[in-house]
Amino acid sequence: NSLLGKLTALLSDEYNLLKRVRKEIQFLKCELDRIQAFLHILADMEKFDDLTKKRRDSLRDLSYEMEDCIDRFMDRLGNRDAKRGFIKRTMRRLRTMWTRHDIANLVKDLKARVMEESERNERYKLDESYYSATRTVEIDPRMTAIHEEVKGLVAMDGPMKHVIALLMDESKELKVVPIVGSGGLGKTTLAMEVYRKLGSGGDFQCQACVSVSRTLDLVKLLKDILSQINKDAYKECQSWEKEQLIREIKHILTGKRYFIVIDDVWKEQDWKLVKTAFPENNNGSRIIATTRITGVANLCCSVSDEQTYQMAPLDDVDSRRLFFKRIFSSVDSCPSELEEVSARILKKCGGLPLAIITFACLLASKTHNKDEWERLQDSIGTGSSFDKDGNLKGMKDILLHSYLDLPHHLKTCLLYLCLYPEDSMIDIKLLKWKWIAEGFIATQWGSLDQVAQNCFNELVNRNMIQPVYGNYDSSVRYCRVHDMVLDLIISLSDEENFATVLNGRICNFFPNKIRRLSMQSSGKEHKGAVGAITETKIHIRSLTVFESDKPIVPHFVDFHALRVLDLFGCDSLENKHVKHIGSSRQLRYLRISSYKITELPSGIGKLQHLETLDLRECYSLHRLPSTVAQLQKLVRLFVSGYTQLPAGGFRSLQALEELRFEETDDPVRFAEELNELGKCNLRTGGETAKRLFCNPCSTYPCLQVLKIQSAIGMVPRGMASLENLMKLCIKVTEFDKEDLQVLMGMPSLAHLELEITREAINGKLIIGSDGFKLLKVFHFRYSLFRHPVEVKPTGGLRLTFAPGAMPALRCLCLHLNPMFVASDFCEDLGVEHLPGLAQLEVEITCFKAVPRRVKALECSIEKATSLLPKCRIRVSRAFEGHMFKDDKEWEEVVAKVSRAKKGDQKNERVITKN
Repeated sequence: NSLLGKLTALLSDEYNLLKRVRKEIQFLKCELDRIQAFLHILADMEKFDDLTKKRRDSLRDLSYEMEDCIDRFMDRLGNRDAKRGFIKRTMRRLRTMWTRHDIANLVKDLKARVMEESERNERYKLDESYYSATRTVEIDPRMTAIHEEVKGLVAMDGPMKHVIALLMDESKELKVVPIVGSGGLGKTTLAMEVYRKLGSGGDFQCQACVSVSRTLDLVKLLKDILSQINKDAYKECQSWEKEQLIREIKHILTGKRYFIVIDDVWKEQDWKLVKTAFPENNNGSRIIATTRITGVANLCCSVSDEQTYQMAPLDDVDSRRLFFKRIFSSVDSCPSELEEVSARILKKCGGLPLAIITFACLLASKTHNKDEWERLQDSIGTGSSFDKDGNLKGMKDILLHSYLDLPHHLKTCLLYLCLYPEDSMIDIKLLKWKWIAEGFIATQWGSLDQVAQNCFNELVNRNMIQPVYGNYDSSVRYCRVHDMVLDLIISLSDEENFATVLNGRICNFFPNKIRRLSMQSSGKEHKGAVGAITETKIHIRSLTVFESDKPIVPHFVDFHALRVLDLFGCDSLENKHVKHIGSSRQLRYLRISSYKITELPSGIGKLQHLETLDLRECYSLHRLPSTVAQLQKLVRLFVSGYTQLPAGGFRSLQALEELRFEETDDPVRFAEELNELGKCNLRTGGETAKRLFCNPCSTYPCLQVLKIQSAIGMVPRGMASLENLMKLCIKVTEFDKEDLQVLMGMPSLAHLELEITREAINGKLIIGSDGFKLLKVFHFRYSLFRHPVEVKPTGGLRLTFAPGAMPALRCLCLHLNPMFVASDFCEDLGVEHLPGLAQLEVEITCFKAVPRRVKALECSIEKATSLLPKCRIRVSRAFEGHMFKDDKEWEEVVAKVSRAKKGDQKNERVITKN
């Protein structure tokens, strides 16, 4: 996709190419459209012959190399002419005249390559029609769960009772209960166990269970249903079309109580088609639908108040029971020498029943030898477990179904996750920026960041990746990949030479062309890595180094195709390694982490495609070169608190959207430059914030998000002028009514996180109706960094929402210590005056708190929330283990502190007298 977009750009008038060259490029674009369509067909196929595989690889290599050539040519041409004057445009065209003639030779060579591929296709008669012909169809491994009663089930009683309770309520309306979860969790097994249990009771007059699968054959499925509900009708229907079948099924089921299991629904449209066959009668009919996709499950529930059943992985106890019962026929029969390695294998299975059963069956057929078990354990999560052992084919096939059902761009996004080590907590923001840098996200789909977020959400909804939710709110900042999915995508990546992963496996050879490289550990597999990287450096698009003892990295010179360079785990990196980083002109994402980096070369200004520059972990880098101001496409710039930002030239960074820093060499000039930027998110320290926002005349129209990382004395009065600020995160040591008025005066504020860290507040803060008109999210944290006994006793803080306050508020999060707020804090909170409130989260900080005060606060919360019947409420405790046992222990500590203070005062008087 990215290559086709660049060919389209070259055809525009801005590049002013020779007429014959434009014609040749148009030919290339047409040929590449056909190649892309062909590759899409292959991407959806499970298997094809070696000849086809070689052709696929050849076509992919061709498109890579074409894009690299065109990128280099476009760089030689430099910036486009759109904003230049006539004289400058003319001079530039004279300077680039020979480059424009060079493109003719380049396009001629590329055309010859494309023609050669087309001729090879004709020579070997690789016609596209072959790939839509009938192929061998293998038995779906899920069929055993549908047609056979599974023995030795573990942890199925609880889920069965839950699903049966959802199904068998007193409602007479048709009810659908979807079971949703990733492949291998046991959705089909659960559905069929419920089907057998309920179906044997004689409560239903008609029953059927069918499987949809990835490609719906509606006629076949309807005939299957008909064969189970009425055999006589089935005999007559062999030549019927789908409309006739639907009418007949509806006719048979009307007036009857029926129970249907629809297994393995993949698409929302498929569900809509299948659902048309079932009449909406009032006879207490029930349907179970199983799916891997959250969107499909939600659609199944959209008609009424039905609930989905989310399949959960097995816990440690049940995982162990299932594993050992399959191997030893008993939970207690595992030899002691195999206990530890068993625990490691089960950890990698992650509670996935399919994985546990598969590995258990594999080990049951082998000798119970510790070395043998450890070899298997070492292979899981490296991609080699699927490749080396044919016994794991069934599990791979089930997971492969989920992969093959993905749209093509999501396949690429998922494969990219093979670059991360197993059990990694993957930062979602960084992942999205890398997807964008690699060109996986197309601009025509909308805002790049939003499209990348949509891609992530879709992979979560399809249960291909696991979101990691925050401890104190429902935000998702990280995600994980199940080890079995990681095995699959590493295996697929190896087949397609998508990426080379050094993860502990012995690497005897490297591909001729390394496209992406992930260095996850140091050891034997790194032998020859630098040599291989240097030899193939013109092809490398992504290089990521994760934490390891002594990672081996080359000097980065002339990596012409490099788009992503992430050296976060490379503490041994020195200035010499990045001295020529400016020669990697295609670089879009650069992250460096090393205390040995003390300066960046001025050549970094040549990286005209750079979008992300992340230097947060370079603590010895004290100043950025002034050439950073030349990075015209820079979207994100992050530096540590020890790095000084040069103020000059920042107004030229018109693409800048996120900036994180603590210090600048000229705060006054920086404020002037910041005022002229486009939209920008700013994260800075308290002292810099005080200087930036001391003047009410500085409106900073670019500023949309502001995060002040370190505590500031009070809210700077100049912040009332930030008319376009939408999100503010601020920590203050003092806070009063005047500070509150400053915040309420920001007209565009939609998200506020306010933390008070030092001084105790004794009194009431009233939020009235004269501000916060657009505020949707409010986080309030009152967490004094002092021991409760050191704070002078007060009546405590009270916060009150008056009628008409925060009319747009949807989410309210309170973080409270019961020793610093009034015990009946929430009773006078006024949450009933927040009509749009949908989510209320209260975290009670129990550090050095008295149980009596904690319980009193919880009671006031309960009383207040009784006024919010439609609001989702979550109350939690933090640091509960650090709470006092009772009032007596609290009083003893208070007395001890009091005695210590008196002793200090006595000593002070003696010293003064002497």
